[in-house]
Amino acid sequence: MQLICKFVPGNSVSRDVLDYILSPDECIGQLSRTRNLQDILRQLPKPLSDTLPQSAKKDTHSLLSSIKQRLVRAEWVALSSFARRTPLSDAQLEAYPALKMRIDQFAAEQPKKIIKANYKAVTDDVPLARNLSYTPVEPSPDKKIVIEFAGQWPSNAAYLILSATDNQKEKIAKPRKDSSKSHRSVAVFKGLEAEPRNLYLAIPISGSAAPLKLLLAENVEPVDASDEMDEWDNVLVPVRPLAYLDGSKSKDKASELRGGYLYVFWKGKLWREMAITDKGYYQDVDVEYYRSLYQEEQTKEQPKAIQREAEGFAISQFWVPYKVLGEVQEGENGLKVIFSPKQKRFNQIESLESDAALLEKSSTPLDELSNYSSEQAFSTQEFTSDVDNAKVHAVGEDDMPWLSDQQVLVRSYDQSNTVIAYVDGKNSGFKLSVETGLMDFDTAITHYAVLSDSESDWVLSEPLEYSEDNPHFATAILGGFPPKGKFTLQISSPGHIHHSELVFSDLTFEQILAWSEPAGPAPALEPLPEMSAEDQAAVDDLKSYMSLWREELGLSK
Repeated sequence: MQLICKFVPGNSVSRDVLDYILSPDECIGQLSRTRNLQDILRQLPKPLSDTLPQSAKKDTHSLLSSIKQRLVRAEWVALSSFARRTPLSDAQLEAYPALKMRIDQFAAEQPKKIIKANYKAVTDDVPLARNLSYTPVEPSPDKKIVIEFAGQWPSNAAYLILSATDNQKEKIAKPRKDSSKSHRSVAVFKGLEAEPRNLYLAIPISGSAAPLKLLLAENVEPVDASDEMDEWDNVLVPVRPLAYLDGSKSKDKASELRGGYLYVFWKGKLWREMAITDKGYYQDVDVEYYRSLYQEEQTKEQPKAIQREAEGFAISQFWVPYKVLGEVQEGENGLKVIFSPKQKRFNQIESLESDAALLEKSSTPLDELSNYSSEQAFSTQEFTSDVDNAKVHAVGEDDMPWLSDQQVLVRSYDQSNTVIAYVDGKNSGFKLSVETGLMDFDTAITHYAVLSDSESDWVLSEPLEYSEDNPHFATAILGGFPPKGKFTLQISSPGHIHHSELVFSDLTFEQILAWSEPAGPAPALEPLPEMSAEDQAAVDDLKSYMSLWREELGLSK
């Protein structure tokens, strides 16, 4: 199929194509007329196609959503093959601030003029006496800003950025080992004017020239180039979590994480969300970008679930601010870390942000980093430890699949002054086995085990999977239970409200582990009789469970 729009990188757009630019809605509207997914993919430039995650290439809706995200952020710009009859309206541009900023930048540029050389014939070639004049030279800027890092360790994909000002350009710096002090590294911004700058932590994003920027400090004052300090006013600390295997919270019984998500809260607000890969690396999610999409979606009559993608470069430790502008970050201004096997929904994140007691109860505080100022090192304390004394316990078949006893990464940081933060490994769960006789349907339907907590908004859904070794049973591993709650389990299928079996209702986790009554076979499907008031109430309860479950799966309401 021949499309009538093409894509160019946002940073290469010029005023020459001003009359050809399409808004993201116009472009997606044209692409949505194509029913064949491959027809759309063949029309995309390879650099754009490479930035799209594989999950977005499985269906047209996901693909168009992923393309639109990049158009909205103006990483790519859609161009029509024909000049527009009418320019983009102000309302269209206001809906897409990043695109409007791009257009305003090159629309204000003056068109290039070609100046022809015009030489006059030489009429007098008598040399003249030199007319010398003295122009004073402004001294070069001689200020600097130094950011201290605890420890010395292998390179990290992240780096630091100083914001641009009216007089100075943006600058970047990466930490380097301090040759005079073995307990630390430093990132030095040199040649600065004597004006305050904002400091950002930058994480490269896959497929994007622009990094994810996280504000660390505002109005950082430069110092003289000759100044030295035993400890600088801004200090970052590298952290790598280990997960407790049980409720004893013994540091001798902790393991590495090979799945799930980490949430770092700073001053009571979510600062970083990171997906954990199966190799034990961390990938950042652009929290504020997805938060704005979520808030915009909530204003609609039928909001859709927002799937947040982890697009940050993989890192094996993450940096947190221990001291900012000379102030230690602790207490209400401190940092807290939470592990979750499943990605938290935004309403769960907002509940933690609005309830300080709930956040305190659910997280691991990093207030113990203050040991660095007195000892220039870390030691084993209640919530944290130095990496050298950290032990990785063996993991068995009964432990959750996101836990691992592989030690290569954590041991690579020995003698590096890296902090180990201990988090709840959510190592509470069980393996559910369902006899396939329960699934007495004529059509192939994917079934899910759906767990919900009647005392909170916690919901877990896992697909039932089959194994060639035991084809008579479908299984799912259910884990990550809250510490308290009453749980209900159903076997359900999306879009098939009558393909549902209630297994148990309102049991505590201890009661579930002791529960052994098998579920009976589902009755054959028959025409439904007229419902009584009691039956109708049961159906309404089921719909409520289905709504929670659809949100957990990322399905639209």
